[in-house]
Formats: sequence, C-alpha cells, structure tokens
Amino acid sequence: MLNGFHRYSIAFAAVVVIVSWSDVAAQQSSPSAPQSEDRQTVGTVNSIGRGSIVLRTDEGQFTVFAVNRGLVGIPTLSPGDRVRVTTARNDEEEAPTALAIAKLPPREGLAPQNPQTDDPIPSSVRQLSSQIEKQARKYRAGVFGGAALDPELISINAFTTLAPFRSPRLAVRPNVEFAFGEVTTLLGLHFDVLYSLPGMRATARWAPYFGAGPGFFFSHRSVDEEEFLTGDLPAGTTPTEEEESRFDFSQWDWDNGFNFIVGARNPNGTFFELKGTAYGVSSIRMLAGFEF
Repeated sequence: MLNGFHRYSIAFAAVVVIVSWSDVAAQQSSPSAPQSEDRQTVGTVNSIGRGSIVLRTDEGQFTVFAVNRGLVGIPTLSPGDRVRVTTARNDEEEAPTALAIAKLPPREGLAPQNPQTDDPIPSSVRQLSSQIEKQARKYRAGVFGGAALDPELISINAFTTLAPFRSPRLAVRPNVEFAFGEVTTLLGLHFDVLYSLPGMRATARWAPYFGAGPGFFFSHRSVDEEEFLTGDLPAGTTPTEEEESRFDFSQWDWDNGFNFIVGARNPNGTFFELKGTAYGVSSIRMLAGFEF
C-alpha cells in the first residue's frame, strides 16, 4: 500500500513538472527581441488596475496588457487618457507584458474618447483582465484538500496568500490544516513561501511553482498502541471514554516539520501540488485547490 502510494506521488510530481515546464519551454523558445524592435501600441485607456491595463487602440480594438508595477513606472492615469504601451515584438501572449507606459496628449482635432459611452468592452477582454487582476492582488484566499500518507489521512486546508515582496514571483501562504483518518486526527499550521518560475506570463495555462516552509502539528491516535497489539482497551478505559479522547487536547502530540512543495496553477485560480514534510513528521500530500 505504501509503495503504491509513493509511486503515485512520484508520478503526480512528474506530471506537474512536465506539464508546467512545457509552458515555460513554449514561452522561452524564441529569443528576446532587441529593445530597438519593441512593439508600440497607442490608444485610449479603458480601465487600469493593479496588474493590468485595458486599451482601446486607435484602430478600435481592445487590448489587455499585463503590468508589473514593481518593474515598470506607470504615470498617473485615468479612463480616457491617451497612452503609448511598449511591449516585446515577440510577445504573442493574449495579454502582452508592458515594458513601458507613456502618457500622450489628446489627438488633435478629435474629441477625446469616453470609455463610459463608447463601445462596451467585450466580455472576453473583461475576463482576461479579471484573471490578471486576481493574480496581482496582494491578499488572496482559498481552500485546498487531498490525500496524505504516513499516516493515511484526508486533508482539508484553508489559506491566505500574501505578496509583501517587491518581486511578484514570491508569495507567503500561511494555512491551517485539518486532517483525519481511521485512527488519526491532525491539526496543522503551515507557513509556506512560494516561488513562481521566472519567464512565465500571467496568462500561462499552467504556471509551475516551488515552495518550502515550516509546519507545526498536533496529532492524536484514537487507538492506543497497547489496544492495537492486544485487542484490549487500556485498563480503566471504557469505549465511550476512548471515543471522547479523540478531541481531548491533553492526549495530543506536538510535532514540528519542514514542507517542500511543487505545484502548478491556472489563471482561473485552480492549482495542483505535491507537498512533502520532513524533519519530525514524515508525510506526503497530493492536493488540489482553488484560490478566490
């Protein structure tokens, strides 16, 4: 049973890495274009957020640009302003990454466009912008769950993701775990630090990430070792008392561990990951979740 679960865990990790890395390879297959060949798009700002800007070009097309405010200086803008957005010529993503944004004067002889009264933004453009904005938020929350090994448990987690660092690839994910099995109950507190691979676009189908961090656990076995070996309850213990002791904190054990994580996430918030815990608690978890 254990060997079979280990094989499935290794296969799961391999699939996550291969599928995720295929997106990286596809995005990095073309060399970066020289700066002199960068593409410039001129248009009117329809909306601007923390991680994206929606532009209506002079040709009447709506375009979404991904924006990293930590790396790109952005002038003070509001809907209706005219701007020039510079992107790499070989950036063929749905939402190209802005390398520079410059504010321009209104077009001479033409009335300024009004995003509130002009053609409405298409739903596909709104959805794309919403996905990028979700990833750019500094505070996010979600849930995930799955199966754990050694001991064999069903794991349910609630988490929040914080992005206090200047680099958009680093995030902190504190989470609380409740896990239960046939004979074991576990409460865990994890402090995971996640790192997204460089070169990934905000709209990548599956973006790989790695992580690590400490974990702190309360665990309780509802079957005593003496009972497990002899088939008898401990002296002076009734079945009712044994059931109630599952949530008697005086009978719980405290353990510390360190987590190692590999996973992949989709722009819509879905993610899959493999988490292994070492140093004090030996456990492997195969997890899936959603970030709101």
